[in-house]
Amino acid sequence: MHQSVEYNVGGALRPEDSAPPYWLLKGCLPMRRFLPSRPHMLFLISACTLCVILACAGVVGDNELYGERSDMAEASVDRLATGAWDVLSEIRTLGASKLEGHVLQIVRECVELSVCGQPFPYAKQLLSAACVEPEVEQVLARRSAGAFVTVVRNNSVRACVGSIWPQCANLVDEMVYLATQVAARDFRRAPIEPWELATCEYAVSIVGRLERVSPHEEWSPKAYGVFVRAGQRSGVILPGEALTHAKQVSWARDEAGIGPSERCEVYRFQTVKFGCSLDLRRGR
Repeated sequence: MHQSVEYNVGGALRPEDSAPPYWLLKGCLPMRRFLPSRPHMLFLISACTLCVILACAGVVGDNELYGERSDMAEASVDRLATGAWDVLSEIRTLGASKLEGHVLQIVRECVELSVCGQPFPYAKQLLSAACVEPEVEQVLARRSAGAFVTVVRNNSVRACVGSIWPQCANLVDEMVYLATQVAARDFRRAPIEPWELATCEYAVSIVGRLERVSPHEEWSPKAYGVFVRAGQRSGVILPGEALTHAKQVSWARDEAGIGPSERCEVYRFQTVKFGCSLDLRRGR
């Protein structure tokens, strides 16, 4: 058994402490010219060992997050986007119409309060004020999913924020967060002004599981949205925002800054949508 090494307050090694075993330092002998003191050498060995342990545990390095390995990227997206519960199935079983009025009331109230610079209530207070049924509260307060909040004026998107992946612990917190952000945090557009509120309409899209597909596969752009990714660049187009599949994918690529000839990962997804829709044939 080797004697443990202790450091004093100044960090110097006491002379009476025993030297580390030869087998521990053998691989680091070429470094002695750069590390003249034993404490520095021991620190380097400990740091390297810790990095190896963390890497094996998956704490260090998120290469799969940025698509450096396509097989790992697909697993990562599936794990993050689907979760243990398919929220869309539960909403459809319950009936989207039972949630729609409550969802839109919460979003409208939070957007208006945020635009006017007023504090907004907690999620539980919002649910209580909306007089939601227990089964509706079960979904809104105990399930989580990615979501998008869109503000529409004159058949045009006035503002839109959201994420494929949940940012909050439950759906009602997610909607409150996005509703307060959409008022001023869509940096592609000017902040919403109080005088605009009277003519604003709202849409909320709850995002389901991501399904990786071939870039050449076609689907209905009304039924599916698309998520494209190349490295750290990504773009999302929701269902019903494009007339054709080709336009939907092209638009997502443009949003991400991915060129037409660049390779990228393509995922499609479904949503449950509450609220208004754009009339695409009238123009945006």
